[in-house]
Amino acid sequence: MTDRDQKAPGAQEGELFRLLVENVRDYAIFVIDTEGRVESWNPGAERLLGYGEEEILGRPAATFFTPEDIERGYPQREMREALEGGRGDDDRWQVRKDGSRFWCGGSLTPLWDEGHKLRGYAKIMRDRTEWKRAEEERAGRTREAERKQRLYDAVLSNTPDLVYVFDLDHRFTYANGGLLRLWGKTWDEAVGKTCLELGYEPWHAAMHDREIEQVVATKHPVKGEVPFTGTFGPRIYEYIFVPVLGEGGEVEAVAGTTRDVTDRRRSEEALREASATLRSFYDTAPVMMGVVEVVGEDVLHLTDNAATGRFFGTAPASLSGRAASEMGVPPDHLREWVRAYRESERTGQPARFEYPHETPTGRRWVSAIVYCIEALPGNRVRCSYVAEDVTERKRDEETIRSLLHIGEKLNSTLAVDELLDLLVVEAARLVGAESGVAGLNGPEGMRCHTYFQRGQCLPLDYCWPPMHGLPGWLLVHKVPYLTNDAVADTQIVHELCVRFGVRSALSTPVLSADGEVLGFFEIHNKDGGFTPADQEKLLSVSHAASIAVQNALAFRRIQRVEESLRDANRRKDEFLATLAHELRNPLAPISNALQILKMPRVEAATVERSRGMMERQVHHLVRLVDDLLDVSRVMRGKIELRRERVELATVVARAVETVQPLVDAQRHELDVRLPPESLPLDADPVRLTQVVGNLLTNAAKYTEPGGRIRLTAERDGDVAVLRVRDDGIGIAPDVLPHVFELFVQAEHATTKTQGGLGIGLTLVKNIVGMHNGTVEARSDGLGRGSEFAVRLPLVVGAGQQSQDNGTGELHQQPSRPSGHRLLVVDDNRDAADSLAMLLELQGHEVRVAHSGPAALEMTKGYAPDVVFLDIGMPGMDGYEVARRLRQQPGLESVVLAALTGWGQQEDRRRTAEAGFTHHLVKPPDPKAVEGVLAQLTPPDVK
Repeated sequence: MTDRDQKAPGAQEGELFRLLVENVRDYAIFVIDTEGRVESWNPGAERLLGYGEEEILGRPAATFFTPEDIERGYPQREMREALEGGRGDDDRWQVRKDGSRFWCGGSLTPLWDEGHKLRGYAKIMRDRTEWKRAEEERAGRTREAERKQRLYDAVLSNTPDLVYVFDLDHRFTYANGGLLRLWGKTWDEAVGKTCLELGYEPWHAAMHDREIEQVVATKHPVKGEVPFTGTFGPRIYEYIFVPVLGEGGEVEAVAGTTRDVTDRRRSEEALREASATLRSFYDTAPVMMGVVEVVGEDVLHLTDNAATGRFFGTAPASLSGRAASEMGVPPDHLREWVRAYRESERTGQPARFEYPHETPTGRRWVSAIVYCIEALPGNRVRCSYVAEDVTERKRDEETIRSLLHIGEKLNSTLAVDELLDLLVVEAARLVGAESGVAGLNGPEGMRCHTYFQRGQCLPLDYCWPPMHGLPGWLLVHKVPYLTNDAVADTQIVHELCVRFGVRSALSTPVLSADGEVLGFFEIHNKDGGFTPADQEKLLSVSHAASIAVQNALAFRRIQRVEESLRDANRRKDEFLATLAHELRNPLAPISNALQILKMPRVEAATVERSRGMMERQVHHLVRLVDDLLDVSRVMRGKIELRRERVELATVVARAVETVQPLVDAQRHELDVRLPPESLPLDADPVRLTQVVGNLLTNAAKYTEPGGRIRLTAERDGDVAVLRVRDDGIGIAPDVLPHVFELFVQAEHATTKTQGGLGIGLTLVKNIVGMHNGTVEARSDGLGRGSEFAVRLPLVVGAGQQSQDNGTGELHQQPSRPSGHRLLVVDDNRDAADSLAMLLELQGHEVRVAHSGPAALEMTKGYAPDVVFLDIGMPGMDGYEVARRLRQQPGLESVVLAALTGWGQQEDRRRTAEAGFTHHLVKPPDPKAVEGVLAQLTPPDVK
């Protein structure tokens, strides 16, 4: 194979074009830019205009125009004509470098790029000075002949340039002035002489003798053309001999006229040469050209060049005489042809149109310019056409439009999953593939979640590690991968290939500006296989996808940060509300006790009970503050472990001892099972006791009364595993991943009735982590209980409080008949008892219930004027108790005062909607309580 054979077709064509331009000597061919400056220069231009390439490049093309044409603005007008009509004619006098002028014939053509942006103009010029001068000479002779014609018109109205008469002896009896001048003779020297005697060549004289005899014999004219050298030099003459008949019809003489046709013959020859050149161009031009005739609503082809034949897949001659309707042109396209031809007929201007055409090799796009040559009888029009196959341009334009569309769609969403689905769908549509997949680069490799196939997104959760499958290959090589034989390609994951019927694949990476692999998209199964052109298109898509993916990932990170901040803010608000609630709970009995102690003549037993309540609630406040300080120190890493060797059983025993009162109060069954073997730990016994105590406390608080709590411990290799399992309210799936986060609790109301700040499990996780251990929470959901498992590394080497049955109790303090009948319902005994004592000392009859069911049972025989009702009670909360009280006969209008630690506007709205008349925040202000009672009708009035 030669170097020439190895060159790409495009390179060969470019080389041939360069050789053509450089070797054309008779034509000046050069390019000017949009401002009219010379950009390129061929040898023909240098030969014609005298400027070397180095001295003309960059100079205005107006340099070659005459001063008078420049003043008239012809250079600018020529460029305007080229832009408006596609060509600017340039037939005028031009100026060479040496100042000499020559007549130029040429044209100026605009150059457009693929985006239809003007890049400059191509100019072709030819020296036609001799032709111009010949034309001027011929025009001069014509004018002279016309002048002479006018002079002799009275005598010789039909006289051509040379007029003469022969007698029957072949002698000249008349010769006009032109002929005499041709001979260089006077009238006397010429008249009466024969051709031979006047100096004609013997063959020439003999020829005319025969022609004269022929005219005499036939009485018919004889025409001829002959070269003759006279005083004007060698010329070509066209002549005619005609008989001059007498009265009897006999030939008396032979008259003749002769015309010098030298210039015309030369022009005709030049025309023939130009026609041959034009025909050669016509036959070899890469664009389609021809002449057609519009007949009605059809187009008849008269002549077509070779390019037209190639386009229609036949010889040009076979198109002649055929109608477009017979050539497979669809009716709607044919109507467009006829419309354009008729438009040119109507406007006298070229008409342009584009249309798709089905050829033996597939659909091709044609851009045509047509021009009406002449209108013919019968509503027929003869037109010329120049057409170009613009299929590739159309494809490029369509690709650009598709890429812009894809870019707009990709940038229309910031949702990563939606973006990936859009990416593979649009990439497949762009190159005609039927399926594909897209994914992101993650810690383990390229991961995707869906597979696009024939318009459907199918679930596919798959990860390609580096060098595994095509996406894994992209991770390493960062360039596209194309295969049209997926079955035989060893790089493809064949179980996926079989699952989705992959025959061919084109995988493309999505890279950031610094070359980081962000993800990939891979399309499958294109009829005929994928091509390098498809690969280039998808690389363009990849550039657009890179920006979109980075925007989506950044947006997702921002969303996560915003969500995290919102969650933290929400937990902070909940913590503050919970803290307020938890602080108010012990403050309520303290406040009530203080009010009791202020009253005169309080019995000693009442004072002692009040003091006991205050002491217990102060201890509770101390524990709350201690927990807050502990979590603060742990979160800031300020806590120091005091490690020692300690048995896990010892830690468990201490924790159980601490939490036992709470377990007993809730009537839970606590089952502790420890192995007989030693489980030694290197740990801080106080902190681990705190861990186990918190877990047991959590289980006791979030399990309905009478529940079951189980604590087990076992050895698992070098690790001790402690589990706390309960059958309580469980943990919702959406809360489970966050239970160890600071201030996290379930929604408040019944699930928060046991109090707490949401910091206990955070302490557990951090303290266990400081001991190089782990803690894990499990739950099957709400109402299904929960389990916490603590894993700690082992040292290598070696009676109950009385239960509250919730039936309520009647205080035996003497009531004053003058007071109101009141009911206090609160599961917090101290809060309920202290408020009851306060109300009794004010002269009211007060009863107390410590649960919702107990309150309902009590009101069957006791009709209170006011019910002070705690909202957050276990089991049946205050809202449910209020609803059922309203349903009991005689209590439909009972005054309900809510007692709650929640005092926000939303909480007040909810109690009002539930039918509560008053909303009192714990601890209730005595004046607020008095205000509730003051609104009642006095007992004596009732």
